[in-house]
Amino acid sequence: MPAFKLTALKPPTLPTGEQYAKAMQAATYKSAGLALRDLQSTTRTWVHQPKFDVTITQQGGDYSVIAGTDDEIYSYVDAGTKAHEIKPKRSKYLRFSSGYKAKTRVGIIGSIPGGAFGSDVYSKGVFHPGFPGRKFTETIAKRRQVTTVQEISQAIAKVNRSK
Repeated sequence: MPAFKLTALKPPTLPTGEQYAKAMQAATYKSAGLALRDLQSTTRTWVHQPKFDVTITQQGGDYSVIAGTDDEIYSYVDAGTKAHEIKPKRSKYLRFSSGYKAKTRVGIIGSIPGGAFGSDVYSKGVFHPGFPGRKFTETIAKRRQVTTVQEISQAIAKVNRSK
């Protein structure tokens, strides 16, 4: 009867927990950098440049990345606004351009050229219809959660191959 024997191959030395921890930390920092880059790309063409912060915390063997901004304008664009009335504050009339092209789109990480165009319009007040939120933070969080899992898996696999 034909037969064969399988033998498990054991590496001469096994990776240490410290090597895995360093690999996971490096992958987390890389993912945090990618999240920051995504946030910055959403305002690339803006005149107003919000300041973004990234905080990495470690508790036990778990890493957590919090990225965002406390900028009020970014919050309006990210969450959207309800319909509202706009009245002049320092003069009798509002002055604004007759046209506008948005620089961002809902669910898209990035920013394109756009802004106000056309002749000036004067008004004692306007009713702004509001606009839908761009959901940058939600989109980036989903995207980078997947990336973080991939980065950590690759880092652990690299440690395993190195021994």
